[in-house]
Amino acid sequence: MDEAGDGGAAALGALAVLALVLCGFALSRSPLGERADGWLLDAEWAALRAFSPRAAPDEIVIVGVDEASVRAVPQPLGAWNEPLGEVLVRIASAQPTAIGLAVPLPDRSLDGLHPGLDRALLVGLAAARRNGPFVVAISIDARTRAARPIFPPYLAVIGTEGLGIDLLPRDADGVTRSFSLLIPTEDGGYPTLAGRLCQMLSSRCGDGLIDFALGEPYRYVPFHEVLAMRDARRVRELFGGRIVLIGAAQRYTDRVSVPYNLAAWEPAGRDAPGIVVHAQALRTALLGAAPAQTSRPLGVLLLMAGALLVVVRGGRLALAATAVAIVALLAAALFALRAGTYVPVASAIATVLLAALGRAGFEAWRNGRFGRRTQGDAGGGS
Repeated sequence: MDEAGDGGAAALGALAVLALVLCGFALSRSPLGERADGWLLDAEWAALRAFSPRAAPDEIVIVGVDEASVRAVPQPLGAWNEPLGEVLVRIASAQPTAIGLAVPLPDRSLDGLHPGLDRALLVGLAAARRNGPFVVAISIDARTRAARPIFPPYLAVIGTEGLGIDLLPRDADGVTRSFSLLIPTEDGGYPTLAGRLCQMLSSRCGDGLIDFALGEPYRYVPFHEVLAMRDARRVRELFGGRIVLIGAAQRYTDRVSVPYNLAAWEPAGRDAPGIVVHAQALRTALLGAAPAQTSRPLGVLLLMAGALLVVVRGGRLALAATAVAIVALLAAALFALRAGTYVPVASAIATVLLAALGRAGFEAWRNGRFGRRTQGDAGGGS
């Protein structure tokens, strides 16, 4: 009888482990599991940022179109041909490593507003192109899903090989945690802004998760200050031999939800200027620092290990084992991310908690049944 009882208990335990593994696997493939993994990943980046940031070369500088620049330039933003052309000429004169322009270009001639506006911008674009790698961001119209057009003479100077899509991937919760070098198209794929620049500058580009613990937060040079600079030596100090990205640095324009805001001029938060996110994606790509995704078999093994807690007997022992398992999973995920591998553990943690609850429920049911049987035996004996 004892052997039969032990065999039945073992079979029940095996079925419970299998059921928990299947539940954990289903959770890992669900939107809820993806959101939980994203939340944990954000917490891991914040911890690494605070206690173990990774060094990176200070090779990217941002020229920001901020609120002060918008006030300082008399023309409306869509007609900045003259100031934008002048800023591009000034930056190119410092011989930067590369220039990335994430400011929308006109889709038509503006000479009707003032003669010479087209030429002013053409001169700036040509100077940036002559300097070296030069990429202009093209945006996608959300309504038509087509690239927004650029005035053909500008496009002729830039060249199609100097264009990059400014899209950034977003997870189900709307947060950008990864980047792509290519956006899938009907023809195969088209490079992103970071992808195009990386291809021009390095042969080891790779996409994946953005490393938010990599390098120092970004500072920026206001657009209007560059426009007013007349000291050539100062211009060389700021931009010479560096990658210059030009884009919006305003508080309520072109914002992207992220795990950690790397804009040093803003308070800590969960959204950042798009140009800062592009900069961090490029930094990650250039250094080949995108964490590798763990294989699915490892995830299944973690689920199995968590499910085994359902067979741990004893309330205190089960509680201790649950706490140790959760802490171990969180610590392992953090150390793995620091070493360059992303291990999603939300489903494994959920499996551990379900196993603990299942064991506690089973113990309560068994104790209650034993108590009723004891009372019945005592009543029968009296």
